[in-house]
Amino acid sequence: MACRYPHPAGHPSKNISFMTLVRSSSQRGVTYPRWLIIPATVALLFLIVPMIAVFIRTPWTDFFPLLATEEAQDALWLSLRTCIVSTIIATLVGVPLAVLLAKNEQTRWAKVVKVFVVLPMVLPPVVAGLALLLAWGRMGLLGRHLDAMGITIGFSTLAVIFAQVFVSMPFLVLSLEGALRSQGDDYDRTAQALGASRTRTFFLVSIPVMFPALISGVALSFSRALGEFGATITFAGSLQGTTRTMPLEIYLRRETATDQALALAVVLIVLAMAMFALSTINPHAPRRIRRRSRIKPTDSAASETQIAHLAGQQKGKQAPSIHVDARIAERKVDLQVDIGAGSSVSIMGDNGSGKSTLLGLISGMLLPDDGTVSFDPPGASVVLLEQRALLFPHMSVLENVEFGLRAHGVSRENARTTAMAELAIVGMSDLADRPATQLSGGQAQRVALARAMAIEPDVVLLDEPFSGLDAENVERVQESIAARLSHANVTTLMVTHDPLAAETLTEELIIIRAGRVVKHRPIASDKAKQGA
Repeated sequence: MACRYPHPAGHPSKNISFMTLVRSSSQRGVTYPRWLIIPATVALLFLIVPMIAVFIRTPWTDFFPLLATEEAQDALWLSLRTCIVSTIIATLVGVPLAVLLAKNEQTRWAKVVKVFVVLPMVLPPVVAGLALLLAWGRMGLLGRHLDAMGITIGFSTLAVIFAQVFVSMPFLVLSLEGALRSQGDDYDRTAQALGASRTRTFFLVSIPVMFPALISGVALSFSRALGEFGATITFAGSLQGTTRTMPLEIYLRRETATDQALALAVVLIVLAMAMFALSTINPHAPRRIRRRSRIKPTDSAASETQIAHLAGQQKGKQAPSIHVDARIAERKVDLQVDIGAGSSVSIMGDNGSGKSTLLGLISGMLLPDDGTVSFDPPGASVVLLEQRALLFPHMSVLENVEFGLRAHGVSRENARTTAMAELAIVGMSDLADRPATQLSGGQAQRVALARAMAIEPDVVLLDEPFSGLDAENVERVQESIAARLSHANVTTLMVTHDPLAAETLTEELIIIRAGRVVKHRPIASDKAKQGA
């Protein structure tokens, strides 16, 4: 097979074998200039050689006796105690600050606040200590009032903690804020759409999802606190057993007791390396050994018997009708459409025509500049299934489906029974105990469908649920959707580019062009025309 590749003007085009291109690329093995290895090696040696020198010069035969002295022990345990406390404080107040900065990154106040977060990282340590002294010292801006109440901070162990928090917290905040910005808030929106409160979402979804970045930030913060010197000696002084941490002890012993300074330096380096190793742990990575199953052998069969019960619960519900008369100027859409109660509707149109915007308006994720979106009867619950399944990565399949039920106050036992029934309908009950990160794309979509339907929504919105799936998985997901919706009394809207899927799963068709609904008709009429 040959492909013709265009060449710049003045160069004749050639027929180049695709296999030849692949072979030559694999023979090269790399995609960067090889000369980069030279400056990279220089940089690496510049960082590594000083560490090697410390380990070479350390008197290993006397290593433990050097650390057993009273001064070394006081400095070691004081550093560990204060670093643990300061890291806990930095985490408790730094995580909320990182979240607020990430969620409001475009606002002016967030940009101003971020400047003050960065400042302690770039200030000379002695300036940081002076600033702390002027704020919290006995004659400081705030310290004078505390001193009047009998609370003294300067030149105490508490001052050490203050200094460590001041210089280390920015590392946690900035690393976590960057990770949160790149991660987005899709998982949070999904949890809240399933009925979870903002607080429940924060503790059960946001924190577990951000946990790898949180571990990294905590490790950086602890390491920076462990090595803090300048601000500590300026604000806390150097009192043995009270404020003299390991960096200060190393500084004092570097000339009079060099061997002891080297031994303490090795401890600092090893602790920093250990914290770095901790920061590389990813709790969401696939596990080699599956955790012990929480699913009883009888659960799957029992769930099958609940399918009819689920259908009976839905029969008494009244599916809502939907009236849309809304405009969004930025997206150039003016959508006007009425969708009957219990309808199943496919939405088709060119990319960017306004299909997903219609779903966003109905789900409440988008607000119109003008007009309204209303339901009859009002107060309808709406779930939106997007192209990505967005299963919570720290939960199993069963826990994902249980999540919305538990958020609505359903007991754990009833939530599990209902979740297993939902999984049985979409053919996923056998994988109930599998981590969500170990599912294929088609399997994840089927679990997302079960999770959404478990909370008994009134309106189901499907935004290209087959996108990115192979033919076999498309068929399985279509079968799951058809099976589940057949047991539900809901109003369904599905955005799709597949006419066959529209014909198979829905009864009506809406066509949108350039932000306007141009057609809304029964699909049955198209079938009749084809039959004639």
